Amino acid sequence: MIPVVAHSVNPYLPASGSWIYHQIRFLESFRPIVLAKRTENLDQFPVAPIYSLYGQPFFRRNLQKAIARVRATPFRIHRDAVRREGAVLLHSHFADMAIRNIPLAKEAGIPHVASFYGSDIWARARDGRFREGFDKLSRSASLFLVEGPAMAEKVVGLGAPERIVKVLRLGIDVSAIPFLPRSPDPDGRVVVLMAGRPVEKKGHWFGLLAFERICRNFPHVLLRMIIGGRTSRENEQILRMRRFIEEKGIGDRVEWCGFLSYDRYLEAIRSAHIFLQPSVLAEDGDAEGGAPVTITELSASGMPVVATRHCDIPQIVLDGRSGLLAEERDVDGLANLLA
Repeated sequence: MIPVVAHSVNPYLPASGSWIYHQIRFLESFRPIVLAKRTENLDQFPVAPIYSLYGQPFFRRNLQKAIARVRATPFRIHRDAVRREGAVLLHSHFADMAIRNIPLAKEAGIPHVASFYGSDIWARARDGRFREGFDKLSRSASLFLVEGPAMAEKVVGLGAPERIVKVLRLGIDVSAIPFLPRSPDPDGRVVVLMAGRPVEKKGHWFGLLAFERICRNFPHVLLRMIIGGRTSRENEQILRMRRFIEEKGIGDRVEWCGFLSYDRYLEAIRSAHIFLQPSVLAEDGDAEGGAPVTITELSASGMPVVATRHCDIPQIVLDGRSGLLAEERDVDGLANLLA
């Protein structure tokens, strides 16, 4: 009988969550179940069974929410699922979820593994309340999984025992990403691609400034931006970038795509030539954590990368071999590497 591992993630799953889906879908030694508060994009990321709080009738879910809040206990649907399915391990995705799941793992009497990915550690490191919860998690969890040595150092620096911190690279489905060596289109067109949420750590502003500088000397270069906002702050950043593009008179050189489904994203990357990932350490302490999975996917597709020496990106982009690296916030450096 195949042992069961319970994956806890919320929501299951945002459109950008392919890298979590792959960790669940490609398990071979375990049968996965998913614990979530709510679900979305199930057509893109099908998995079963999913135990979703918001999949229950209105009265029942609100009663469970109230009891869990007052008693500081797990949702009953998740407690029952772990017990009924006979889960032998709880895998929490993101630090906040792992902290909330401390009572669930203790009650079930099973090992608790937590995976950290970026803002869940870097952006919260200055939060005293988070640090208290992280200390409790460090004393109770069996294993912390991180994407690379930069994230491992950050987690240990927050007080986690070094013996439980292990690097696990995030795998991708190479069968879904055909390898296509890049060369300019017959008319000389070269498409530079940027992707991700419009948040400071992605460094999109520095990438946009670098692209605007090379436009003058490369009339056939275009910029494709697979960037969409979820919050009012993110949408304001998009408006600012759009205004900059119009003010500089390069509107005909920039193609906006917004958020794309994973399948449409894979289609859009096939006609691009260079991936630009100008990540930076944000003012609030947020960072990529490891390295964006997009870099791994686009490298697998045969696309060279221009990026920054940020967190674990140098572990993924081999400078001079699979891409070129500039320093963070170095617009001239990024422009020169693109050129």
